[in-house]
This record gives sequence, C-alpha cells and structure tokens, in this order.
Amino acid sequence: MSRAPQAFILCYFPCCCVKIACILGNITVCYRQSRAEDIFRVCNILFVPACMKDRGESKMIATERASYILNKLRDKDTVTLKEIAAELGVSEATVRRDFERLDKQGFVVRVRSGATRVNGAAPGNAAPLVTSEKLTEHMEDKTAIARLAASFVHDGDCIFLDGGTTIAPMIDFIQDKRIKIVTHNLLVTHRLKNMNVDIFLIGGHYTHFHESTVGVYTEKMVSQFHFDHAFFGCSGIELVHQMAYNDDIDTVPVKEIAMKCSNKNYLLADASKLGKTSFCRLAPLSAFDGVIVTCPPELSAPLPSNFIVVQDE
Repeated sequence: MSRAPQAFILCYFPCCCVKIACILGNITVCYRQSRAEDIFRVCNILFVPACMKDRGESKMIATERASYILNKLRDKDTVTLKEIAAELGVSEATVRRDFERLDKQGFVVRVRSGATRVNGAAPGNAAPLVTSEKLTEHMEDKTAIARLAASFVHDGDCIFLDGGTTIAPMIDFIQDKRIKIVTHNLLVTHRLKNMNVDIFLIGGHYTHFHESTVGVYTEKMVSQFHFDHAFFGCSGIELVHQMAYNDDIDTVPVKEIAMKCSNKNYLLADASKLGKTSFCRLAPLSAFDGVIVTCPPELSAPLPSNFIVVQDE
C-alpha cells in the first residue's frame, strides 16, 4: 500500500495487475489479510478486489437474484422456493417476493411453492444472460464497434466506460492514449496490458452477474467527474418509439448520472439488439450524440439520424 496524497489513495492488486485510484475524502483503510471477510473499507465504500472476491459469501441484490432464477429456468421447467433459498442463502420469504416480482413482469408464472418458466416467451423477453455468457457472443461485431467508438477519443480527454461486454473491448484501442478513464466495469481491468494507463475504478456494490459496481456510492463517485465522452451499453433498442432498454434497473442510475456529467454520449450496440426491448427503459435514442451499431438486417423502420453504422472493412 503506497502513501496516498491528500485526495487519493492508490492501491496495487497483483491479482488484476492494475493500479486503482479511488476518490476519497477522509481516508480510512482497513485490510485484514487472514480473515475470510477481507475487504477494503474506504470511507464506508466497500471494494472487494478480484483476489478476495471468492473468499466469502456476499449477499445478492434483488436483480442478481432475479437473473439467477431466470437463468436456472433456462435449464429446467420449474424451480422451488426451498431450492433457490438454499442455493442463494436467503430466506424463502425473500425468494417468494422475487417470484412475485418476476411474475408481475411476465418473466415467470408462480406455482405452488415455486415458479415455472413462461413457455413460448418472445426472444426480447428471454432470461437475461450473465456477463460470462455474453463474453463470446457477437465478438467480431463488438470489436468493430469498439474500434470505431475509440476513434472519438483523443489525447487529453477524460472518458467514462459503462459496464458490459460491448464496452469492455474499447480498452484495447485506447489504453495507449494519454487520457483519463473512469469506469465501474471490471471487465476493462481484465483486458489491460498497459500498466501505466490512468484509470479510475469506481467502487460500490459489486455485482458478479454484470462484473461491475452499482449503488449509491458508485453514483456519488461518478457524479464527481466531468467527462468529454461517455460510452454506454444496453440490452435492446426499439426503433419505432426510438427507445434504449436495459435488463438491470440498478445500473440505470449510474448511466443517467454519467450522461449528465458528459459533453458527448454514445450508445454502443451490435445488430442483435436492434428491435429488442426489456423491462427497464434506459433513455430515448435522441439523448445520445451517437448510436454506434453494426450493419443491421432489413428493418421496418429507418435508422435515426444519430446512428453511426460500422462499415465492413
């Protein structure tokens, strides 16, 4: 642990080979190497480094439990209260409320002591994939999108990188530029090769389903920056009403704050997300200065004027 200047503390974690600077006020750091619940507690902001995240059990937030339930239902027709409660280490009452919420949203059908999947659900309403499952999906498109998005970033810029597998590849094309990068996306640090990159990894509540941080502490830390450019992911783009959608309501406030703090905002999405919706609205497409997409198939509605289509090389 290096000695921190007045406003910052600088940590080095060998597990992810990256220097992490956290914005702080009064600094209090507690590190207990030998205990299972090892954490860095920084001004009541909890950050669990990668080398520690497998040591203890952390409580899931509601959206993580919902994603877990929906992904279980991709493999089997029915899950029970007792089964999910035991696997997640929560009460059956908590799982019952999760089932009720998912039933109201149309993702599952409640049955006695459990829930069953919705047969014939539309692809746009399918159970959201966890990040590990998205890593290998449409990677050529995501790389092409990231390369084009990176062309908007210039030396001297401060940029925000949102969570998700579409945003993470951008680091491959910008880490050698003289810029400041602010992100809550842990996938970005996994791809780092230049250890001298100036990156601020935002703390908060770690969600392993999205490999990012969320919550009030994340939102507060993001609000302290000013960005030249901010780049965002989404789960769907609906062209008729020109709306972007997200499959996790907890990440939306982080996105909204970053958008307010940025001069230019860009939405990144591969063609598979066009025409899809989800249960959570993110923002109108007009809120973005550019929507960078790969060449879509034939669409019933024309693309808005702020769409930037990646051209085949």
